[in-house]
Amino acid sequence: MGEVSRQRALVTGATGFIGGCLAARLLNEGWAVRALVRNQERLPADLRGKIEVIAGDLADLRALGQAVAGVDVIFHCAADVKTWDSFEAYYAANVQGVENLLNAIIQRNPGLSRLVHVSTVDVFGFPQEAGDEHCSPVESGFGYGDTKLLGEAMVHERCGKTGIPYTIIRPGNVIGPGSQFISRIGSELSSGLMLTVDGGRANAGLVYVDNLIDYMLWAARSEAALAQCYTARDNYDVTWSTFIWKFRSAINGKGLVLNLPFWAADGLARMFAVIWRIVMPSREPSLHPLLVRIFGRTCGHSAEKIRRDSGLASRIGFEEAMARSARWYLEELHHK
Repeated sequence: MGEVSRQRALVTGATGFIGGCLAARLLNEGWAVRALVRNQERLPADLRGKIEVIAGDLADLRALGQAVAGVDVIFHCAADVKTWDSFEAYYAANVQGVENLLNAIIQRNPGLSRLVHVSTVDVFGFPQEAGDEHCSPVESGFGYGDTKLLGEAMVHERCGKTGIPYTIIRPGNVIGPGSQFISRIGSELSSGLMLTVDGGRANAGLVYVDNLIDYMLWAARSEAALAQCYTARDNYDVTWSTFIWKFRSAINGKGLVLNLPFWAADGLARMFAVIWRIVMPSREPSLHPLLVRIFGRTCGHSAEKIRRDSGLASRIGFEEAMARSARWYLEELHHK
């Protein structure tokens, strides 16, 4: 009887950072978890043998139909999150993939309880001043954010027309053990070259992964979250400068930190981007315009709406989030 009453969840993107952490949390809280996985070898070790795995991806319509059938909640975490890729690749994952998922839900699971769609604060378009959910999203000219914006619009439109219950969550910069973001910055701070822009005074817009998952689980169950879109970040304001120097100290980094004004960093990044697109388009340059905007424009958009509606605050504060992230990074470094 207990097995029948368990909530059933599908997690897309379970081989990624957020999706993997979410799947582990769902297991710990007693959910029956299913994952749509392209490469099962990339599943975190703590999930193997404990969740149902459907082999396939968002382009595999047969596998997708099988994955969505019979679950109560779908957490859509899968996306092309690269900072350097072709628009076609972004579109295939972040727009066509969303359309395929919605079609599968309509055909195979019309009684779905909730779709929790993970988007990004990049849809704000990297303004100088922080915004909130009342601000109209804008195209930024960068493939990831622009296709996530198109994916959001598709969720709003198709779910509105078909009655699929949904919630959209736009995380800020997600940190914690397993974060590619932590790994990448840690590598530069350990022995490379890290750039700050305009003294690193922009709001980093951080959210610790466990705090983000708190919001996602709330959104999966809450009537207040139905058909809503939320920005999600932790309830503290930290600049990039504070984050970078604290992280460097925590890992005893020997890397250099170079500061450039926005205009210089942006000009240099644009030059790099043009050269790389011509000479070696599949390789990411060490500096390109998207990174300059992430570090030089605010990511600290207001998350008051989700805090108010959910009643949740950040369980893991900044100091603890940094300590856990640094410990994980050092452990990974030790095992390399």
